[in-house]
Amino acid sequence: MLPQHSQAAMTVNFGKNQYFTFGVGVRAQYLSQDPAATPSNSSAASAADLRIYMGAQFHKYVKTTLNLERLRDGNWNVLDGILQVEPWKEFNVWFGRMLTGSDRSNLDGPYFLSTYAYPIVSQYPGAWAGRDDGVTVWGKTLKDRFRYTLGVYRGHNWVHGGSNYGEHPLFAGRMEYNFLDPEPSPAYYTASTYYGKADILAIGLAGQYEVDGVGTAEQKGDYKAWNIDGLFEKKIGKNAEYGVYTLEGAYYQYYTDGVKDISAGYGQRAPEYGNVGGINNGTAFLASTAYLIPYKLGWGRLQPLVRYQQFRFKKDLYGPGHPKTTQFDAGANYVMDGHNLRFTFDYVRYHPASSRTSNAFLLGMQFQY
Repeated sequence: MLPQHSQAAMTVNFGKNQYFTFGVGVRAQYLSQDPAATPSNSSAASAADLRIYMGAQFHKYVKTTLNLERLRDGNWNVLDGILQVEPWKEFNVWFGRMLTGSDRSNLDGPYFLSTYAYPIVSQYPGAWAGRDDGVTVWGKTLKDRFRYTLGVYRGHNWVHGGSNYGEHPLFAGRMEYNFLDPEPSPAYYTASTYYGKADILAIGLAGQYEVDGVGTAEQKGDYKAWNIDGLFEKKIGKNAEYGVYTLEGAYYQYYTDGVKDISAGYGQRAPEYGNVGGINNGTAFLASTAYLIPYKLGWGRLQPLVRYQQFRFKKDLYGPGHPKTTQFDAGANYVMDGHNLRFTFDYVRYHPASSRTSNAFLLGMQFQY
C-alpha cells in the first residue's frame, strides 16, 4: 500500500507479492483577498498541489514508496522516498524520507484534514511537508488500537550559519490509542475525518527533541516540542442514518531554549526548501467540529465545519507581553468520494500577532486517484 489513504489508479502485478502502483493527487484553490498578495492582485487562483504516488513490492516483507510533488515554481521535489521492511504488524522499519512522529494534522497531510487549509498551529519542522530523512520504527498492537512510531532523523538547521550545521539528529515519536474502532488508515498515518467509516475515539501524544536544533551558529538552543491531540467521530443512528459528528482538538508546546530561531529558509533559495529556521517558542491549541449531513445533495453530501486556532508566543521573546496569532474558519465540505474527491468553501478570519486582521473566502478542490 502507498503511504497515502487514496486508492492507486493503476496496479501492475508481476507475480506473487510483486507489484507496482501509480496514482495522482491534485489540489486547487481560489482565495479572495489573499493577505500575502500585493494590493493589485489581492484575489488569486492557484494549483496548490500536484502529487504523483508510486509504490512497489519486491518481496513479501519489502516494499518501496516514491511520491513526488510539483512546486509552485515548476520544479519537482521528493515528498516520500522510503524503503519499507515490514515483517510483522507490530514491528516495521522504514528508511529514507518520510513523515516524522508528530501531531495528527501533520500525519493527515493536506489531503486528509477535515478542512482545506493546513493548521497554523502545527509547526513541527521537516525537510519537506513534515517529512525528514532518517529511520522510523512503527507498529500496531492490541487489535490495531494502539499505534506507535519512533525515529531518528537528519534534523533541523543543518545549513551553514545555522545552529546545527552537520551535527545533532532529531528524535521524534508518537503513540496513540483508539478506544472505539481502530482507525482505518495505513501504517501510522491518520485523518481528521473518516466520513462515517468507523466510530473513532483516539488520543495521541507526540514529542520531538534536538540538541542545538534552533538559532544561529553563534546563539543556539535546544529544540523541544510536544503535543496531545484527540479525535472523536461518531455515526449517529444505524448506518449513520442521522449523519456523522466529528470533534477534534490539539494542544502544543514548542520550546527554543530562550533563543530566536533563524528565518525560515535561511541560506536556501526559498523558505519552503530545506529543514531550516522558522520555529517559534510558544503554546498553541486547535479545536474543530463538523457534521456530515446524511442526505445527498446532487452527487455528494455536505459537511459543515468550524475551526479555531491560537498560537501564543513566549512572553517578551517576540515583543512585549504574550503576542498571539489566531485564525477562525467556518465553511463546509461537499464530499463526493471521501478524501479522493471533495470541494471546500471556507471563510477565514486571520489575525497575525504583528498585523491587522484579514478576511478571505476560499474555494478549494482536491482529487486523488
